[in-house]
Amino acid sequence: MKQVIGFATQFYTLWNYEAIPQYKTDSYGNHHQSGVDHKYYYIKNISTDLAKVKNLYPMVEVDVELRGEKSFVRNEKIDLPGEYFWGGKYAGKLVDEVIGYDFKYCLWSAENYSGNTAKYITEHPKYIAHFAAIEAEKQTLINNAPLLNVGDVVELTFQRNGYNAKEDYTECWTEAMQGELDVVVCCAGAKPVGGMYPYLMPIIDGKAQKTKGKTLAVTVTEIIEIGVYDGIVRQFIKVA
Repeated sequence: MKQVIGFATQFYTLWNYEAIPQYKTDSYGNHHQSGVDHKYYYIKNISTDLAKVKNLYPMVEVDVELRGEKSFVRNEKIDLPGEYFWGGKYAGKLVDEVIGYDFKYCLWSAENYSGNTAKYITEHPKYIAHFAAIEAEKQTLINNAPLLNVGDVVELTFQRNGYNAKEDYTECWTEAMQGELDVVVCCAGAKPVGGMYPYLMPIIDGKAQKTKGKTLAVTVTEIIEIGVYDGIVRQFIKVA
């Protein structure tokens, strides 16, 4: 414990101060510092005259940011090592150990927690290999899919009418199938239809038409995106 001088509006004040380390213990008996409790014990007012204060306590540090006239504790947190879980059902266990028998929990933790443990999981070779395998599987599905190309004139069987139109109706979306390929189609406009059950007619080949349940020929003008969703390849295109 040491003494320190603070300042309380008018008077310089005398305090005792100590820093007490805080620890957490893992499941293997190792102690890890998790923080510091900075404890300040108010003793008394000294004087309003800084010169007099320094003369009375020449070896004591002056901290003008130390305010008030009541004892208090300030807690400082220290990041715990990411190799361990520090909460949940595996608190205190090593990630390297848990990832071997409860990989799903590690995936959940990486997604729902932040901090050193989540970072450690996402950099773990098993985690990286898991997502690399998923991406490789997606790429295989894409490579084997009968994808459309710019300039193709194809017949699409539409699953619905238009949706998500721009405010000025210069663009809207709809969905279709081309054989076994799932296609999301961006059309060059839409015409709203009112009534009890309003809907949008996408503009295809310069003509507004009800698309749901129809098979129509379209010209592919742009490939927007290709992705895999729940194991299904979906291609996003623009049509004339």
